[in-house]
Amino acid sequence: MGCAISHVPVHPFLIMQPHNPRNDFKPGSGDSMRIRELLAHKMPIELQAIQAHVSLLDAARILTANNIGALPVIDDDRAVIGIVSERDLVRAFVEYHDEGLDRPVSDIMITSVVTCCCDDPADDIYETLGARGFRHIPVVEGGKLRAMLSIRDFELAHKRLKSQSLSDDLTGLHNLRHLLTILDGEFNRYRRFRAPLSVAAVKVDQLEEISRSKGPVAGDGLMKKLSKILVEETRAYDSIGRTAEDRFVVVFPNTDPRTAVRACERIMRAVRSGADAAADDTGWSTISIGLAHANFEICEGMRILQWAGELVQAASENGGDCIEVPEPGEAEQAMAVESRPRISTAKMGGYA
Repeated sequence: MGCAISHVPVHPFLIMQPHNPRNDFKPGSGDSMRIRELLAHKMPIELQAIQAHVSLLDAARILTANNIGALPVIDDDRAVIGIVSERDLVRAFVEYHDEGLDRPVSDIMITSVVTCCCDDPADDIYETLGARGFRHIPVVEGGKLRAMLSIRDFELAHKRLKSQSLSDDLTGLHNLRHLLTILDGEFNRYRRFRAPLSVAAVKVDQLEEISRSKGPVAGDGLMKKLSKILVEETRAYDSIGRTAEDRFVVVFPNTDPRTAVRACERIMRAVRSGADAAADDTGWSTISIGLAHANFEICEGMRILQWAGELVQAASENGGDCIEVPEPGEAEQAMAVESRPRISTAKMGGYA
C-alpha cells in the first residue's frame, strides 16, 4: 500500500507542540542535583574510615588496598574528626623516614575538615572543592559519617547530567534543545553552500488512546519501539529527536524534498510492518508525518520545526497515516516535490 501524500499551504503563524520540560537541565538552578542524588548514582563500594590511633603505615596500606586517595578519621561515635590523604602520608614519610611509619595518623591528619550533607546542592560543593583545592569531602548525616566523595565523583555526575540534558529520558534520542543546536549547524551549512535540508515531524496517531486503554507503560513501550524504527530506517548522519509526548523529529541534512519524501515513505512502511509483528496486548499505532524543507525564507531552526509541526498536525487531522508536504512556493520551484514521487532503485542522498 502506498503512502498518501498531500500538499497544504504554509500559514504565516505556526504553532509548535510544547516540548517536555523534564528534559531540560539548568546548572545552578533550584533543580540542580543534590548530594543525596549523587550518592544514589555512585557505584556502591565499602566505606573506608580509620580512627586517630591507626599507624601511618596501616593507613597507607588501606589506601593502597582500596585504590583510594584519602581516608576520613572518625571517633567512636563515627563523627568526623580529621582526614588524611596520600599527600599527607608522602610528606610524613619524607619528614620522618622509616621511624615515622608507626606514628598515629593523629600526628598528621587535617583537623579543620570541610564536610557536606545529603541535602547540599552538588554544584555548590563542587565549586567549594575547586576553590579550596580539595579532592575529597566527607558526607555527614546526623553528625555521623555517611559517605566519602572525591572530585571524580562530581565530574562523572556532571558528565552524566550533561548527557541527560541533551537527550530524551524515555527514548535516549535528542531532545528539543539539542535538536535546535544541530539545526543551527545545518542552517549555517545551508546559508553557506545552499546544501538542501529537510525536516520531518512525526506524530504517533494513537498514543493517547493506547496510554488511556492499556496504561502509560504500554504507551512508553510503543514510543521506545517507534524510536528504534526511526533509528534503523534513517542514515547514520540523520538526527532524530523527541520533541513532545507523541512527537519525533527527523533532520535530513543534504537531502532534497523528493529524496526526503522517499525517506519518510520508508519509515511509514516500517511502522506498518511493525503493526503486523506487534503482539495484540502491546498496542500499535500509525504515524503522521509533516515534511518541511529549508528555503530562502525558512532558514532558522525553530521556524522549520514550527512549519513541520503545522504540517504534521494537518496530516493528523486528515485521518493520520499519511505524509503532508507544503505547496511548492516560488523559492522551492527548483526543488519541487511531485505529488507522488517515483520509487527509484538509484541512490539519492543515501535513500533508495
